[in-house]
Amino acid sequence: MNTIMDVKGKTKDNIKARLDEALFYNCKNIELVCEESRVAKLRASFVLQKNAQLLVYKWLKSLCFPDGRASNISKLVNMEE
Repeated sequence: MNTIMDVKGKTKDNIKARLDEALFYNCKNIELVCEESRVAKLRASFVLQKNAQLLVYKWLKSLCFPDGRASNISKLVNMEE
């Protein structure tokens, strides 16, 4: 979930993972871009855009379950971050 939502510091989509993927898969949308002295990674196709992320957050915030059936996930959603 952190990778799809592109949470800073919590995602598993880093440069080492992209290098490993380049060894095993032939996907152009996940390759690293080398520019002069730095390496950058393009936004992966599986990462949601900001407006789609907000829709997911609003949906999670509005979820209601019967008492004792699931944790109150709406308390865990922070719309500001």
